[in-house]
Amino acid sequence: MLRILTAAALLSLLSAPLMAQMMRPGGEGMFERADANDDGSVTKAEFIAARGEQFAKFDRNSDGYLDSNDVPKRLAARRQQNGGGDLLMSQFDADGDGKVTKEEFVNGPTMIFDRADADADGNDVLDPKELAAAKEAAKAWASERRSRRDGK
Repeated sequence: MLRILTAAALLSLLSAPLMAQMMRPGGEGMFERADANDDGSVTKAEFIAARGEQFAKFDRNSDGYLDSNDVPKRLAARRQQNGGGDLLMSQFDADGDGKVTKEEFVNGPTMIFDRADADADGNDVLDPKELAAAKEAAKAWASERRSRRDGK
């Protein structure tokens, strides 16, 4: 239980777009899509390859990079209201130009993967147990965000 709560707390530090990708309607999340060979485990290489596919979805205006113009207006307003910064930019914008290129995004930090790799055994593979725990942590994170948003 403590491990799940700790994972949820750590995952809450990640950007909203990446967490949203973990919690797709119908249960298909980022890790499930990353499992290219459908073996029930996700390697770090599979995870990184899946990021390349995600970039186009995040690049809402198709200009080849991610910046404030790609953030939906409603989310941008909520961030400004809450005084929150843009974690995606702060963690992936390697050259500090205010834009995240596809290369920066694909090759950027793998915090979600690293935190889900609970056994940290160095093999860079998320086994089914770790994937299930990550999914539960993401659900807890989403529930907490809903509760805060709804003022509960």
